[in-house]
Amino acid sequence: MKLIAYLIITASVIAGSLASSTAYLTPLDASQERLSQLSLNSPAGAFDPEQASDAFLERLENVRETIAASTEEVEGDPLKPAQPERQAADIPQVTTAPTGEATLAEREAVAPIGRSGDKLVPELVELLRDEGVRYVKTSSFSFATWPHWWLFVLACLGLGGGALLVRSAQRAEIARANALQVGTPENAADAKTVFARLSGRLSELAADLARARSADEKLDAIVRRIGSIQRDDVPAFVADRPALVSRMGLAGYAELMDHFAAMERQLNRAWSAAADGHLEEAEACLAAAQPMLLQTLEKLKG
Repeated sequence: MKLIAYLIITASVIAGSLASSTAYLTPLDASQERLSQLSLNSPAGAFDPEQASDAFLERLENVRETIAASTEEVEGDPLKPAQPERQAADIPQVTTAPTGEATLAEREAVAPIGRSGDKLVPELVELLRDEGVRYVKTSSFSFATWPHWWLFVLACLGLGGGALLVRSAQRAEIARANALQVGTPENAADAKTVFARLSGRLSELAADLARARSADEKLDAIVRRIGSIQRDDVPAFVADRPALVSRMGLAGYAELMDHFAAMERQLNRAWSAAADGHLEEAEACLAAAQPMLLQTLEKLKG
């Protein structure tokens, strides 16, 4: 179930990103009342000045005059004092021969019908429609004219549904982990059972060391008992990670494994020292492992 949930979340993120990228895209078939409140954020439509007909150019000129007039009406403020008209400085003309690249670029250049910042007056909208333009990019967002709002809403629903599926799967895992009791046949190798077996082997090792009559017997007992722990108990304890994470959470599991790993390192050092014949060092490592054993047991029970 988690895999399906993550696939839904991934697909929703992709769909939401694609939909949000069209938030400022406005269809020209929207009502003129809404379009008149918007302005172009990027050029719309294109024409070739060298090949355009005189009728088209005249119509475009009338459209731009209408846009300029409407812009002046909006920008005019009766409460603001009139600004003195500025005179442009005379710049001497420099005549140079056009290069081949400039001439080619000028011939191949296409000009936009609607320029950035132009208001979507009815005349401009009609001209763009006649030239086959269906969508334009506007400078302000309008949910009513957003063509792919439904995809964004669907993506949000997918994210919410995927999150609910993940939480449901996590709850099911926790319930399964809590339902399995220590020592049952279905969970014969759960972490608590394994740790109880590990603690029993360390108790047996302590009894063996107390009964031993020579250093060789002690070294042999350490190698044998800890070898069994390394071979059987440590891998089984680590293999129960999913159930431990479900029951304790990632933070609790990390704290538990800190204590367990520290104890394991001391046991490994004791085994290595015993294998090399250093009894005092092996016994010191076993003594150092005792507090970590109790800390692990306390955290496991809690």
